[in-house]
Order: sequence, then structure tokens, then C-alpha cells
Amino acid sequence: MPHHILLVSLDALRPDKLGHQALAPAIHRIGVESAVFSRATSPATWTLPGHMSMLSGLEPPVHGCTSARHRYPPDSLPFPLLFELLASAGYATQAVTGGGYMEPQFGFGRGVDRFEVIGPIDQAREALVEHMTRSELTVSFLHTYMVHDYPLVQSCPHALQLVQEEDPDYRGFFPTDKDFHSLMRALAANADAVEVTARDLRYLELLYAAAIRSADASLAGLVRTLEQRQLWEDTTLILTADHGESMGEMHAGQRYWSHGGPPYQEQIRVPLLIRPAVRLRDVMEPGQSDAPVSLVDIVPTLLNLADVPYSREQFDGTSLVDLCMGQVAAFETRTLVHHSCEDPDDRYLDSRLYATTLPWNGGSLLHDHRTRALREYYLLQADPYEKDNRIDTLSHDELKRIEEMITDYWARVQQRAYHPPSATIDDPMVLERLAQLGYIEEH
Repeated sequence: MPHHILLVSLDALRPDKLGHQALAPAIHRIGVESAVFSRATSPATWTLPGHMSMLSGLEPPVHGCTSARHRYPPDSLPFPLLFELLASAGYATQAVTGGGYMEPQFGFGRGVDRFEVIGPIDQAREALVEHMTRSELTVSFLHTYMVHDYPLVQSCPHALQLVQEEDPDYRGFFPTDKDFHSLMRALAANADAVEVTARDLRYLELLYAAAIRSADASLAGLVRTLEQRQLWEDTTLILTADHGESMGEMHAGQRYWSHGGPPYQEQIRVPLLIRPAVRLRDVMEPGQSDAPVSLVDIVPTLLNLADVPYSREQFDGTSLVDLCMGQVAAFETRTLVHHSCEDPDDRYLDSRLYATTLPWNGGSLLHDHRTRALREYYLLQADPYEKDNRIDTLSHDELKRIEEMITDYWARVQQRAYHPPSATIDDPMVLERLAQLGYIEEH
């Protein structure tokens, strides 16, 4: 059944911060017409590996694009991305991104007919709609840092009204200028160096909410344009994010900031809404699912909706059409693993920020796969914010079985792992953009 596909990634959007309908009316409106997956997670806690998993259907240790210091030439990637898989079925492909790690040279140009670096949704709108009007079948990927750059939201006066109404006289710890990312780097490396107050944390939340409001307004404009061009009914929209964001949450006695750190819930939980084209509503009805799903499920889901044949063994994910059709058991028993950075020389991170999380008896294990140490264990139903580390409650027998599970997981991953060729990042404009985004130091 022919339909357009529009995959939208609002970088660093936490689903628990979407709040009431007045904050994000466009997203809430889309949700009414969507299959909403309330327990969706990303397998990674930062932009490059998270998006590569989203677009390849592979876990980070499998696709191997996990270094913040390297680029991955798209023509040499040893696995396909969503774009070329759909191009084989006649889809015209397009990507519009905010740059940084989302440049073509980081692998994301593979299979894309038209790649543009634009940024804000409202500026990207015409490029997207033009692409969708040129062909009967199109797949478009839209990525923006509008939420990711929430400290810089002062450039959006309408959105910033939210902050000004609640705390107009704030002169506290957090700046809203280009120095913010430098501050975050310092906090990530030495989180306990300074004291922050409840007012500081609330101000940070207000900035984040203001950025969500701004991104939501731009998304509303895109939807209106699609409606005006009579494209909306024939479009399947997927709305998600590549990772979440730590905003001073406490775990095991330490505060965490930004992203790229341990896979705590606030860094791995992402929104996932699939608003199917009208003709696909019998395959994927609107409604909410609380089954555990992942960004790696997006590629097989879209191939399924587009009637493109594929092998189940090709991906680490599973089609969410199966879930919507009542095949729940496979999702309830699955093992979803989440990863932080893999390279100890990456970014500004110190040793406490490297970890993998694995599920265990309804809880979450934090494991350092470099030292093979189990660091933390949280019972998520009773402790959803991961404040009470229960690692000392695990029995000797449990620890032995956990070790076997972890060993088995990494053995299976290594059997399937790709080793994509990489190269040094040498484009001055890309390096400058990465510095603006807080991923590297300015040169």
C-alpha cells in the first residue's frame, strides 16, 4: 500500500517531560492518532550510536559506530540503512538534519538521494514537503537539535515566556549562552565540584520545557503544511528521539548531567509514536502499549508497513506491527541492553560514566564490561528513578547466573559484530559544530 514515510527525531527528548497538553499540543494531537509505545528505549545514550541503531535496526556493539572521535564513510558501511532498504522498493530518500554527528560522513549519507543540513523544523519544512510532492513513494528523515540545545532557548522569545513567567529574576548557577556546554563537560567530569539548589534544577527544567514548546510549535507547522498539500492522510509519521537527558538526577550518591553517560532511565527512555497513514490503520490501530520496545524496532516495522520483505535475522529489532497485532509474548521476554560510550578517550567522560544495563528479574543491572564489575541494581517498579542501589541484595547464585547471562550476551554480539572502517574527523566546520553542541572541546 503506497504511503509516504516521515521519521522525525527530536534529539534528546525525554518522554516524561512532555507534560500536559498545553506544553506540546502538536505531539499530543499526533499521539491520539498513533500507536504509542510508553516503554520505548534507546540502546545508546548519545547521538551517533543512537541514531545508527534507529536507522540500521542493529545494537551499538553490532553496528560498531560508537566512537565520538571518528567518522564512518557511508559507502564503506558493511550493513544497509533504512534508506537503501526502502529505495530498493521504489522509495525516494531524503535526510534533513542539524549537522554535527548527523552529517552524511558519519555514515548517515548511505542510501540517501538528497541530504541537507538545516536544523530547525520550520526551516526544514519546505525541503521536506518539496521532496514528498515529487514522488509517489518517499521516505524522509528529519532530525533537529531544538530540544538538545535547550539552554540556548533564549533565542526563541515565545518559548522562553514559560521561563520568564515562573522565574524572571533567576541569576543562579546555569547560564543560557554558549558557555553552557562547557559547564556540562565540567560537571560530567566532576559532578560534585559545586552545589546546585532546587531553584537551579527547576530553572533547568523550565529551559527544557521551553525548548519542547518551541519544537512542538515547529512540528505543528510541518503537520499543517502536509495537510494543506493533501499529504497528511497518506503519510506514516514516526516521532521519536535518539536518547534522553540527565538533569541533575542522583544515582548511587552522585549527580548526573547531560547525556552520553550511564544508561539510567532518564538517558535511555525515549518517546515513540507511530501515526500510520490512514490506509494502514487496520494494521496498526491507534492506542497505547506498555511492552518494552526499542529504537532497533523501527527499521523492521517500517519495512513491514511498506511490504518490503526482509529476514528477521537481519536485525536486532522486531516489527512493532507484530505487537500491534497481538503477538505480545516475544516482547515481554526480550532482553534489551543499553550502552554508554565505548571509547575511554571519547569526549569529557570519566570512568564512572561507562556502563551497560541489562534486565534482571524486573530490574536493571548496571555493568562495567571493561572491568566486568556489577556496579548497581535497581528494582524499577518500586524505584523507577533508580535511587536505591540494591546490588548487595543479590545472592551468590544470582550473581553466578547474571555473569553467565552477560557472558552469553557479549559472545552473541561478537559473533554478529561489524567492524566498519572509520577515519579521523577533519572537517573544520563539523568540528566547530560538534564543539557548539558540547561533544568536543573548541579548537
